[in-house]
Amino acid sequence: MATAHRRILGFCLFWFLAAASIRAAEPTLISIDDLYRSDAPQGLVISPSGDSAIYSRRWAERSSRTFRFSLWRVEGDAANRRVLEEGEPDARSPLLSPDGKWIVFLSTRPFPDGKPAFDPVPPYSDPATDLWLMPSNGGKAIPLFGRDKPYGRVFSDPFYGHISFSPDGKRLVFVADDGVDPRTADEKNNNVQIVREDQGEGYEGYRPAQIWIADLLEQPTDVASTRVTRVTNDDVWYGDPQWLPDGKALIVHANRTSDRESVRYSINHNFDLWQIELSGAGSSQIRQLTFDIGPDVSPRLSPDGKRLVHLSVPRQGSHADVFNLMVMDLTTGGVSSRVLFDHHGAKADQPPHLPPSFPLPRDCWLTNKKISFTAPNRTGSKTQVIDLSQGSAALAESNLETHSPEQAKLAAARRKLTPPADTYLKDRVVAKGELVSWRSFDGKIIEGIFTRPTTPNAKPPFKMVLYPHGGPHSRSSLGFDFAVQVFAANGYSVFQPNYRGSAGYGQRFIDADRFDFGSGDMQDILTGIEHLVREGHVDAKRQFVYGISYGGYTTCSLIGQTNQFRAAVPQNAVTDLNVMWGLTDIQSWTEWEFGGLPWEVPQPMRDHSPLTFASRVQTPTLILHAANDRRCPLPMGRMFYRALKSAGVETQMVIYPDEGHPIKQLPHQEDVLRRVLDWFAKHDVGKR
Repeated sequence: MATAHRRILGFCLFWFLAAASIRAAEPTLISIDDLYRSDAPQGLVISPSGDSAIYSRRWAERSSRTFRFSLWRVEGDAANRRVLEEGEPDARSPLLSPDGKWIVFLSTRPFPDGKPAFDPVPPYSDPATDLWLMPSNGGKAIPLFGRDKPYGRVFSDPFYGHISFSPDGKRLVFVADDGVDPRTADEKNNNVQIVREDQGEGYEGYRPAQIWIADLLEQPTDVASTRVTRVTNDDVWYGDPQWLPDGKALIVHANRTSDRESVRYSINHNFDLWQIELSGAGSSQIRQLTFDIGPDVSPRLSPDGKRLVHLSVPRQGSHADVFNLMVMDLTTGGVSSRVLFDHHGAKADQPPHLPPSFPLPRDCWLTNKKISFTAPNRTGSKTQVIDLSQGSAALAESNLETHSPEQAKLAAARRKLTPPADTYLKDRVVAKGELVSWRSFDGKIIEGIFTRPTTPNAKPPFKMVLYPHGGPHSRSSLGFDFAVQVFAANGYSVFQPNYRGSAGYGQRFIDADRFDFGSGDMQDILTGIEHLVREGHVDAKRQFVYGISYGGYTTCSLIGQTNQFRAAVPQNAVTDLNVMWGLTDIQSWTEWEFGGLPWEVPQPMRDHSPLTFASRVQTPTLILHAANDRRCPLPMGRMFYRALKSAGVETQMVIYPDEGHPIKQLPHQEDVLRRVLDWFAKHDVGKR
């Protein structure tokens, strides 16, 4: 009996432990703390042999509560990877030399003697970097030039910044400012700052972006180059340099007019393509290649150098118009170009190919005749492949591997060598967004994304967070969004409408919001919520709203028009269009959307400003704002807060120091999410 009893106990214990193990392996809900588990490869570069790769690891370091970057190498497959520098000092955007022997990368690190490699820029700007080289197998990192370098801070953004080896691999072209303080001796002595042309959001602290070429040493020692030549020398901002095959010229984009404005999320001014002839002895000549009134950007040369494709907009319109794809013949005596298809024209609703995203891929040329690019398409994206010898229609088969043996080999190597990203997610419950559509007040079909809560006991109709995108000429797309996942893990459904004005639906849909901010787009949103309520998905009495930038404008507009939301959180919001024009880095935003300057269209500016209707607001409102936002400056948040306080509305304001338009610092991101959840929970009274 004792033996049988022990067997029974052992059997029960086995199943108890097995059940406990199963429970332990069950995925858990995403939490705000998962911000500090982010870890992913960036900028993976395949070696010429295809059997190894270099990448930059970007991860959230919990101890410092910052994002860090370091160089890693993969051999054979993704499981066989190693760090290239002890201690993982800062290293970003790796590039392999044509022979695969050297890595060029950007870094914020000081020189080997501990001295800073450049003068700092504000923490809310793009990080200032310098260029470094390292043997591809690892070893000592070498600065490009050293303490007496003639250039300043190297640009790392996708519009101006680009690093490229010359066709023979002996030179390196890059974009940097001159690092010079433009103030006079008296201005420095008296500590004053003269307002000068800059590029606004993300570029504060930088001087104009200039083109530089470094001649690389065959056997680098303490530095990789002893000769760096300045190619451009003026106050124009140049970007995205591309070598011609003979190495004797570059093609860049630049706005050389006096009408300049920020390009951060806003490419709508007169950029043209320019060819710079390199004639030795540090001299160069520049020749204009395009003459349109709108932006011509993102030049990409065919492998044989005979043709070039680039992005173009035929007007200076909204801050995010649809790009056309242009093809330029470089073999004729002059320069001739043509548009493949005009997405702004009469037949824009019947396009043979989707409009491309910015920027064009560096490797968009599959062959000398075929090009590929990614296109925004409603709530997703599509790859487009076009055979230029057959017209402008996208080929039915968009799998790049079928169009080029080289692409097939590269894709196979990338699949094999790319390390997994954010592996913590395999142990989390991840919410899946679903496409929803409805008919708005005027019959227009509008789409959006609806995400159900991931909490075990959540049952419809769900409480809901309305999470409108910014722009307005941006969009919400299907895919992983950390804020959406946090809301879902806290019992909220999330609604992300692509109201009129959103990107991904063609130029006419973008233009449908012009002159009408805060009106038709708000009705699109409200009719979408009504649809979700009718379908039984959303609780009519437990609705909340959180939006950033134009999503913040949306939030402030809605609470001035309806009391259906229990609580609201606008972040970096546009609240007054006059102030927006006067203080933002993109004055053309209001000028285009409302047809004139503030004194020319004063009534529309007033009628479409949320501040005008602040006295109607009854919704408890938490206002969040970055202290150094150049796009939607802080005074607009302060003004809305003061107005709500005066109107007796329950409100609070939080300001995040050393932050620009996007709030980037991990502690601040954590604080934002915790505050939003706490604010909504506080006002979720009378629960079902």
